[in-house]
Amino acid sequence: MFRPDLECRSFHEVTKAYLGEAGIVSRIDGNVHLDVQGGEFHAEPQWSYSVPHPDEAERGQEPCGDLYSPGWISCDFMPGDSVAIICRFGDAKGVADDASPANVPEGETLPLADALHEAMELFLVRRNGNKTVIAGYPWFLDWGRDTFIFLRGAIADGRLDDAEKILAAFAAFEENGTLPNIIYGETAGNRDTVDAQLWFVLCVKEWTAKVGGKRRTAQKMFRKTVESIVENYVKGTPNGIHVDKDSGLVWTPSHFTWMDTNYPACTPRCGYPVDIQAMWIAALRFVGGEWNALADKAAESVMRYFAGNEGFADCLDAWNGEPAAQAAADFSVRPNQLHLVTLDAVTDMDMAHRIVDSCERLLVPGGIRSLAAGDSKYRGCYSGDEDSSRKPAYHNGTVWAWPMPLYAEAAVKCGRLTAAQAGSLLAGVVENINTECLCHVSEIADGDAPHAQKGCRAQAWSVSEFLRVLRGLFPLP
Repeated sequence: MFRPDLECRSFHEVTKAYLGEAGIVSRIDGNVHLDVQGGEFHAEPQWSYSVPHPDEAERGQEPCGDLYSPGWISCDFMPGDSVAIICRFGDAKGVADDASPANVPEGETLPLADALHEAMELFLVRRNGNKTVIAGYPWFLDWGRDTFIFLRGAIADGRLDDAEKILAAFAAFEENGTLPNIIYGETAGNRDTVDAQLWFVLCVKEWTAKVGGKRRTAQKMFRKTVESIVENYVKGTPNGIHVDKDSGLVWTPSHFTWMDTNYPACTPRCGYPVDIQAMWIAALRFVGGEWNALADKAAESVMRYFAGNEGFADCLDAWNGEPAAQAAADFSVRPNQLHLVTLDAVTDMDMAHRIVDSCERLLVPGGIRSLAAGDSKYRGCYSGDEDSSRKPAYHNGTVWAWPMPLYAEAAVKCGRLTAAQAGSLLAGVVENINTECLCHVSEIADGDAPHAQKGCRAQAWSVSEFLRVLRGLFPLP
């Protein structure tokens, strides 16, 4: 016997039977459809009360909630039998009658790339007639930066139609070199990001390479948006992004990169972050023509100001917009420097080896620390109160899944690993996929062993980056 317990709520709420009898039941009954293949569903509604929420309790939030069950499922098993339970909400499409949920033949396991391919589908959703990307379940909605990082994997996976629609939706909101960090209908959210625009350019570059000479209208529109981004970065955007004329490097206000934790300000990265320079150089190379000279200048400045004896600086701190030549180099060991290799901003193999060697100490199975253990800012456990404990740990030692494939990609690029060795390294994510939210990759994990999974248990860019690099290492026939 199997009895499903259900909730239908915002992730900022908990379900309470005495408050939700009319609400949750009315939303579930008639909207939730259970299809049982090999068993039988028996309608018998009941509530379970005060079910513990240990993660929330540990954070000082509501410690428990109530669960509603519409009924139970019975089935008889014989050796070799299987039962498929498929749950749909509203008008969601069902699974074909002759398909199991994971499409896995009996007695076999699903290859890693195939599992990631299937997982990606659940992050592509419809919103107001458009396609968008949910950044992670259960905590996040659709964010610009996350969307474009996800799209790189989607493009590598051949989802060109979806990528075109999403790029077109964001391109329509481009203003003075900025893109919104979120789109909801006709409303564009905050634009306080320096990397969303550059990720957009990379997606356009990779999508264009995939479609070749086709889809000229879309290519022309995207090209115009890309050129506007580059031109306005040089001119200066309304929210403060600008290019240092002497170095050719991009200056950004604080909290504009993916390490955007603020209030309290834990990883401001105000000045010249290394990953932004790598993306900036790639964007200039893609536009080409007269912009190649600026790309050369920026690449030379990266070597001049970022290169260290062991790895490259994570950021040139410049709180008041100082030129790069006057900025203070922060040599905290973080994975952001890997972008210099993967995006060809650093092509000298000795320097590329230096970057890979520096980041090797950050690796854990299936992830990479956001800061090296031993650093005075390192926090090994992501737990406790949000402002005083979790935020300071978020980018200061917490393990992230999405940047980890960059290490494998960079190591292959500089000859440190073979494709087969890199594939074995990426296979470390299998334990993550097979626990917690099955067939998905979590957002983060503790920096300290045993690296317990935390944050969103299903994260879009975690899935897509592993798949993107795997597709690069082992292309489909």
